[in-house]
Amino acid sequence: MTISMTELDIEKKAIGRCGRSHRLRFWSAWIYCGVFAMSSAVFYAFWYTDAFNDYVLSQMELRNGTRAFDWWQRPPTRIKYNIRIFNYTNVDEFQAGVASKLRVEELGPYEYRETLSRENVALHDNGTVTYQDKRSFEWVGGRPGNDTIVVPNVPLMFTTAYVRDLGFAVRFFIHTVLSSLGESTFVNVTADGFLWGYDTQLFEMARPLMMLQRKIPFEKFGLMAMKNGIDVDHITMHTGSKGMENLGMIERVNGMDDRHIWDDERCDKVRGSDGTTFPPNVIEDTSKPIYVYSKDICRQLPFYFTEQVITYGMPSLRYKFTPDAYNFSNKQNECFCQKVHGTRVCPPTGLFNMSACSFGSPLLSSFPHFYGADKSLLDQIDGLNPRQEDHESFVDLHPRLAVAMAGWSRLQVNLEVRRAIGVPFLGNLKDGTILPLIWLEVGTDEVPEQVLEVLQSAHFTAANVEMAAQWGSLIAMILSLTAMIACLWKYRVEQDVVLQKNSFIQNNLLEV
Repeated sequence: MTISMTELDIEKKAIGRCGRSHRLRFWSAWIYCGVFAMSSAVFYAFWYTDAFNDYVLSQMELRNGTRAFDWWQRPPTRIKYNIRIFNYTNVDEFQAGVASKLRVEELGPYEYRETLSRENVALHDNGTVTYQDKRSFEWVGGRPGNDTIVVPNVPLMFTTAYVRDLGFAVRFFIHTVLSSLGESTFVNVTADGFLWGYDTQLFEMARPLMMLQRKIPFEKFGLMAMKNGIDVDHITMHTGSKGMENLGMIERVNGMDDRHIWDDERCDKVRGSDGTTFPPNVIEDTSKPIYVYSKDICRQLPFYFTEQVITYGMPSLRYKFTPDAYNFSNKQNECFCQKVHGTRVCPPTGLFNMSACSFGSPLLSSFPHFYGADKSLLDQIDGLNPRQEDHESFVDLHPRLAVAMAGWSRLQVNLEVRRAIGVPFLGNLKDGTILPLIWLEVGTDEVPEQVLEVLQSAHFTAANVEMAAQWGSLIAMILSLTAMIACLWKYRVEQDVVLQKNSFIQNNLLEV
């Protein structure tokens, strides 16, 4: 049987079409192979590396020209200060011996809004930045600052504490000066004056002597006066440019990484966040604490993870500062006790003696209303009512960026009575009595819209992009691999068909 030339031409055209389809299958297989390779790379990057997360976190690095740096220098979120003052209501009865204990009444809050900026900023090649904080405050609500209150005469008690260990001649001189000034144990002042500065002749006389030890940037004495204006201390902090594992960590204060306050290398070490930004890696293991460095009391403050909460519609990690930090039976805290004649002397549980960090002034910090403190402190003063929900400190951190989204730091400032022989100006106050002065609630109650958008984007948008890339790359891998195998299989089949038809045509041409 023979085949006509017309039939052979038809077969040749069919072979041509089959060849073109064959080449198309070949190149399609290569295209699918490329898609598979790219999707595999994306799959590996998003499933097995932190490349995407590292890119997101790199936007937090502090470098010139970035939004992160601009916001760090001029924070758009303004911190709120809710300040309560302890007004002493039975001073006359106590001084007359009618009342056995002083009684206080909490007044406030006196609400202020802080404006913060970083001045004298200097970026260093080693990935750190040195700066000074500049703060100003404005009253925004709460009780009016013209309230008249009765409070301890803090400058007087600073003076008696300072001279108690000095010689008789000095104490006699101070007695003469105080007598001429007519100083009393308690004073009537306005709330605003007690916080930000009021006229006192004793402070005016002492200020030039104090300036020999430390620059005093305010003219009138006030418990918060030191906060106003440019801070005298220069802080050095990591920018994240040499690794995000140190982002936001304070390294030096006035050029020193050791404060030489506590006579202990571990406790004197300057290390910890300023409380607004933490290295993202520290929240990966929530069983470990995070640390805030407070230069005002010269120590690290540990915060422990307690729970996951919802903040502004986003999940966040809540860390709390607990009263255990002021428990000096714990060996970890013992080095924060002052050394007196070579022996460490610890305050009652719940108090932290700031004297060594504040030029010997008899100030102690605690939780408000002595929350978590030794019960003996509550027995000294009437009118205190510690409550965990109102008096503990916490911070809510963004689960990816490790920046503070919300939180409140609550701290009480107390005064220790230190009587001096020959300086009898403290009335019936017993030596060692702890007098609460004020307590501060510092934190955020609102976040600007532009900041909230960034936080939400870093959580929701980044999470969606990451999930889409992870599962999209997996699906693309499966589909491209399947399509590549199908193309190769069809390529193989078509190749066999072309070979068979070529053989068939050659055989018939020979017969013709």
